[in-house]
Amino acid sequence: MPDTAAGEPIHVALANTLRDAIQRGEFSPGERLPAERELADRFNASRTTVRLALSALKSQGLIGSGQGQGTYVRKARPLQVLAMDQDRRARRAENHAATFNAEVARQGRIGRQIILDVGPAVATAEVARWLSMPEGASVLVRRRIMLVDEEPYQLGDSYYRHELVKDTAIAQPQPVEEGVLAVLEREHGKPISYYIDELSFRMPTPEESATLRLDPGVCVVRAVRIAYDEDDTPLEAFDQLLAGDKHVLVYEVSAE
Repeated sequence: MPDTAAGEPIHVALANTLRDAIQRGEFSPGERLPAERELADRFNASRTTVRLALSALKSQGLIGSGQGQGTYVRKARPLQVLAMDQDRRARRAENHAATFNAEVARQGRIGRQIILDVGPAVATAEVARWLSMPEGASVLVRRRIMLVDEEPYQLGDSYYRHELVKDTAIAQPQPVEEGVLAVLEREHGKPISYYIDELSFRMPTPEESATLRLDPGVCVVRAVRIAYDEDDTPLEAFDQLLAGDKHVLVYEVSAE
């Protein structure tokens, strides 16, 4: 029987014991845990207690389960996102516009984007705020999913003023070879001067969880990046949804 603190339920103590074992490396990422009956015998606990403990670990995102696979320790191979650097002009030129794919390749992996939809839409209150335009105004949206080694890592929706991009490559349902930001700068006639990021954290909807193949208990990070010119005019709002266990966001902050 696992050690229990005063008043602590047995299944909580068992969950803590198993979590400590996982963190010590007694169970490796991807390794199957012992069957419920074996865990019950090992810890002198009932099968119900074992199920409750495993359920708690699933809700924490430490373990997963699948049909015919039993219960296993989840693999964690997060992608490092250099958030302060990825859209800088020098990095865009270096990566020949395909920033996501190039950054994934730097980490020895393969990145790919699937375009889900490109077309006009009506600005919601949120999009209108991002682009400083009236709610209900016409925008163009590009929706896509980003894969790393064929595993879904991100969902990304980009919004633009429809009049600005309607006759450009941005409005076509295919990759923009020279890069979306380069097209924006040329059509607008002014370079992008700075970005503002809005980060928030929440649990996914069932649809998001299925699309990103998230295990129970895994949150998502919503990262909205708005690109501005030198006159503080927003040119793009990039609304990303990142699988919380598949990313490490890296920010370099000057001490000056």
